[in-house]
Amino acid sequence: MKRKFQKSSSDFANDEINRLEKIIELKQTNSVMIEEKIVEVSKESESIKTSIDSQIQAIEEERKDVYKAKEELLSEMSQKILTFYEKIRKWAGNSTVVPVNKQACYGCFMRINDKTYSSVLKQDDIVTCPHCGRILYKEIEEAKA
Repeated sequence: MKRKFQKSSSDFANDEINRLEKIIELKQTNSVMIEEKIVEVSKESESIKTSIDSQIQAIEEERKDVYKAKEELLSEMSQKILTFYEKIRKWAGNSTVVPVNKQACYGCFMRINDKTYSSVLKQDDIVTCPHCGRILYKEIEEAKA
């Protein structure tokens, strides 16, 4: 009986060894596939990085061109107007110059009087909102087709 037990025990051990060897083989093939994917993904990430770097460089070049054009325009502008604009920009931020729509300032959304509105329509001089002080302009209305 002891012999039969030893044989079944050794059969079980052999079966377990075979099962574990198959698991090891499967893990090794999975490991190889994962390493191949890592190489593939790293190549893809490098190409994406190269593309992004070239886009950033192009944007930087455009930004330099815009700043150069801005400096040229600023040098041609009247210092009085520029100082006036910068004074308003300090407290108004990006809403220094706002449109007038339906006779209302789109900076403070208050209705402007008829005299101020007619001055904005004429566009002869710089007109400011009597309520908030932002510079006003009338948007050019496009003909709707």
